Amino acid sequence: MEHDIREYVKCCKRCVVSKTPEPEGRAPLESIKTTSPLEMVCIDFWAAEDSNGRSVDVLTVTDHFTKMSHAFPCHDQSAKQVARLLWDRFFCIYGFPERIHSDQGANFESQLIQELLQISGVKKTRTTIYHPMGNGQVERFNRTLGNMIRALPPRSKQKWPQMLQTLTFAYNCTAHESTGYAPFYLMYGRIPRLPVDVMFSNIARDNDIMDYDRYVKRMKDDLKEALNLAQVTAHASQQRQADLYNKRVKGCDIEEG
Repeated sequence: MEHDIREYVKCCKRCVVSKTPEPEGRAPLESIKTTSPLEMVCIDFWAAEDSNGRSVDVLTVTDHFTKMSHAFPCHDQSAKQVARLLWDRFFCIYGFPERIHSDQGANFESQLIQELLQISGVKKTRTTIYHPMGNGQVERFNRTLGNMIRALPPRSKQKWPQMLQTLTFAYNCTAHESTGYAPFYLMYGRIPRLPVDVMFSNIARDNDIMDYDRYVKRMKDDLKEALNLAQVTAHASQQRQADLYNKRVKGCDIEEG
């Protein structure tokens, strides 16, 4: 009986997905550096069970530089779903990134995705196999999203797929620890207007801006300063993370010959 239970647990999909074994050997961490919005957009699939015990697939998308992130529920993890959501929900809203970064899943490496990116002029890069750290930004967002869902009140948690847009908006309006700025601000160049601002008429207006030219100039100056500072802060954060990670490195150098 004990043997049967052990074999059952080994085959439990929920257990396998939620418990990723820690690799015994690991190479030093090398950070990917970006310097502007939409230079690299990372995509991945995340899944969790709804209140009925059914698995809900979610396409997660993160801009590597600004950390602007989105989570789109979908019917399945097919290449067709990926292409439709990328075009309708991201490209046609934010514009086309320089490159899309993902793991080597068949849905991301399909002929359909290759053709979509080719006609869009978007490059495609991928992680090495069995190395999720190569797509660390979106993997980190996936963990944060899971933590946010677990922190919901019981009634809201039961309908978490309907809460995704609210949760991602809250995430994007919160200062990111690695940049010091909210992803929303780095992407749009302004602070989002929240319900509390409307309720208490706490809406800031610059009376010195009398026309569109001045508005654009002020926004460009403010955003340039924020992006430069975010780049410096993010680089320092990546270095700290790399130093901490590399303390646990157990890999070995392979000598020639």
